[in-house]
Amino acid sequence: MIGYLLKRLGSAALVLIAVSFLVFALLDVVPGDVAEILAGDAASAEDVAALRHEMGLDLPLPVRYLRFAEAAILHGDLGKSAVSGRPVADLLISRFGATVTLALASLALSLTVGTMAGLLAAARTGGYLDLAVMALTTLGESLPSFWVSLLLIQVFALKLGWLPVLGAGGPDHLVLPAVALALPAIALIARLVRSCLLDVKGADYVRTAHAKGLSRLIVWRDHIFRNGILPVITMLGLYLGNLLGGAFIIESIFAWPGLGRLVVQAIFDRDFPVVVGAVLLIALIYQLINVVVDMAHAWLDPRVGHEAI
Repeated sequence: MIGYLLKRLGSAALVLIAVSFLVFALLDVVPGDVAEILAGDAASAEDVAALRHEMGLDLPLPVRYLRFAEAAILHGDLGKSAVSGRPVADLLISRFGATVTLALASLALSLTVGTMAGLLAAARTGGYLDLAVMALTTLGESLPSFWVSLLLIQVFALKLGWLPVLGAGGPDHLVLPAVALALPAIALIARLVRSCLLDVKGADYVRTAHAKGLSRLIVWRDHIFRNGILPVITMLGLYLGNLLGGAFIIESIFAWPGLGRLVVQAIFDRDFPVVVGAVLLIALIYQLINVVVDMAHAWLDPRVGHEAI
């Protein structure tokens, strides 16, 4: 198990290096001179040249990347914002808590509702409940997130006045963005849980468990659910990584002060140090979650860890 963990951490480190260099290379070919944009129309050529030198933009790409990697790895320094002058790490930390709060609320809602819906549909295959769950999940996967967000605002905030529209104040501010973010995941989790449980439901060892006289509850709990939940764990890991990386559309619509809104604003402002730092943080989150998911697989099914080494 330790060897498997070290192997996954090593591959994660290689992915982070590749992602960070790729972002550097892509931003280097973006049209327009960042120094000219930040200096303003009234700046002289000398002022622009001085700003380019201060930002290190006059250095070759490999040199700039190596300097960034050295500062990030050895000192945790991701540079400074080109707009505000604040350290990028401080900006990311200040927004990370809001994104984590929204992500965990959405994950808890989608996991609870989606798993229960999938279980009910799998237990009553072909019945009215199964058909209703499948119809609702198809609808949930089809509706765009931005449209759902605007609909929730129109109904529950503007018409009924039950919930606030924008910002991050009390718990009531969390309801609408969490629901809008969770609805597609509820549909996805419900369909995946149903499909996985139906695959396991017809296995030989399940029929053997029934033949031994075990109760329906024990068979479902110890045999069907435990073995059918592995693909769901993988999907949840990817989904949580996406949430923590920043739900750009949802955070922008509800003015939620998270990573997604920070990155969108940084792109508009051409604040490339913030963009690079945010993308690197998102990639780090994805890789750590993938490692945790893989270790969970190895724990639930020890064959995974032994085969991977």
